[in-house]
Amino acid sequence: MNKENKNQEYKPFRKDLGEKHNEEHIVWNRRQFLLTGGLAGLGTVLLGGLPVSSLMSAGLPNAVAPGDENILVLIKMFGGNDGLNMIFPHADTAGNTQYKTLRPTIAHLYNTDYTDQTILGGFGSPTHAMPGVMANLMPLWNEGNMAVMHNVGYPNQNYSHFASIDIWSSASDDLHDKRISSGMMGRYLDQDFPAFSETPPTVPPALRIGYSTDLLFAAPGNQQMELVFNDPNEFYRLAQYGKLYPTDGFGDCPQGEERSYLRQLTNNSLRYSTAVSNAYAKSTNKISYPRNTTSRLADQLAIVSRLIKGRLGTRLYLVNIDGFDTHSNQKAAHARLMGDLANSVKAFYDDLKIDNAQSNVNILTYSEFGRTIKENGSLGTDHGNLSPILMFGDGVKGGFYGDPINLSDSALNGNGTVVFYETQKSLDFRRVFSSVMKDWMCIDSELVDYSMGKTYAPLDLIENPCNLSKGSNFNTILLGHQPNESNIRTLDIKFATQSASNIKVYVKSLSGSTLAILFDQFANKGSYTIQFDPVKWKIPPGEYMYQIDASGKTFLRRFNVV
Repeated sequence: MNKENKNQEYKPFRKDLGEKHNEEHIVWNRRQFLLTGGLAGLGTVLLGGLPVSSLMSAGLPNAVAPGDENILVLIKMFGGNDGLNMIFPHADTAGNTQYKTLRPTIAHLYNTDYTDQTILGGFGSPTHAMPGVMANLMPLWNEGNMAVMHNVGYPNQNYSHFASIDIWSSASDDLHDKRISSGMMGRYLDQDFPAFSETPPTVPPALRIGYSTDLLFAAPGNQQMELVFNDPNEFYRLAQYGKLYPTDGFGDCPQGEERSYLRQLTNNSLRYSTAVSNAYAKSTNKISYPRNTTSRLADQLAIVSRLIKGRLGTRLYLVNIDGFDTHSNQKAAHARLMGDLANSVKAFYDDLKIDNAQSNVNILTYSEFGRTIKENGSLGTDHGNLSPILMFGDGVKGGFYGDPINLSDSALNGNGTVVFYETQKSLDFRRVFSSVMKDWMCIDSELVDYSMGKTYAPLDLIENPCNLSKGSNFNTILLGHQPNESNIRTLDIKFATQSASNIKVYVKSLSGSTLAILFDQFANKGSYTIQFDPVKWKIPPGEYMYQIDASGKTFLRRFNVV
């Protein structure tokens, strides 16, 4: 996709940078134009006159989710959320006087914008509060199912929306970091599903609602590990066409890369359409979600709830709420967004809870940066850095984490941008994600460190952290090999699959060259025996490997030809 100039340096937003800010939004609008039309509108761009190949008419199997696997729902608050008006100082000891001085028109006032009902007590002195429009979150807070992490960000903040969200998604230090080309979750999924392209798993490893570009689930080599969609009904309509589009032959030009990327998203959509539609149809929303909101966050979470309750089996979800770039007239607009967030999260949690499906689902919010502490001359705020983020769920250890902003700190610059401290005063966002991946997603420490690119000190965020690594379901079992009873020169290779999927079986040299493809087709649940005759394949005596790719996994075993 089109990227910004990664060598360009970005500064905090000022009036003299308004032109650069507007140019950035033009780039974003071009991305949105390409990526928000829905699958049904992509045909002309995707096909480009090239032939298509039919998807197997047998369809895809119903997905069965393991009941004990934890699920993470990420809410991206795009535009730079003003965290200081989401979680703000109520007590004078926390800086309430300074807060109102720095924000004479947009600060939340006691008994006007909030009351005792949204003061965050119960975890030490009640020093902070939420605006009254977020009152629906208070039951989660009071039950210990909501965590507030103060001052989350990274050193040397980049003030571009798109560069900064790429840094958050990739866990990189800056735009020159080699990690910037893939996502932290994408690197994990790439290791968990090494045969994703050849034999994808029966359910999407990750699912993202909305066509705005995001690196989070991108594996090295720009392999998109997630399924992207707007509406499950769209999948039901498109599944009947049963077509997969080729993604090569476009060249290395930006237009070719965009076409290849869009075709890949469509391929994933068609591949999983039956599984998603079936899961969606198996359940209903038991709660009335907020309607007629501009953010549409409630609509997205309502879909995710049905997929979770329908036991789709996907463990990672990403939804989004836009509109946080509040440079002017912020107070009312930001309050509407905060109300949408609170009401949507509460409805989602209650919907899951009615069906006893909430215990293994946690929700994490994040944004690419915060806002300046001091309001600007347009009754808004400009691009800042550190900001609180929130986490919800039965698995969360509720309360506060990290130190709140010291509004009397001389380190605040002229317009109120907070300095990132390499101490307990600031929380590196990668510490949060590392903790969630290790203690909630139950990913091995070594794989967490690989996915993040470095080791980050964990936080004590999870109520009952994992004591056993649990990756994706091992849907396929490689049972081994033995000489055929009737023809000893022939080898019987045996495997079993717990769910129907595309399966490939290869014979390879020890150097990795493919010498024979023994099996390459859609296989239903059951046990299989594949016969390998080395004479037929003109393979001389020696040591070799056979490999099976199934459900996104790769299994290898050595054997000898005599």
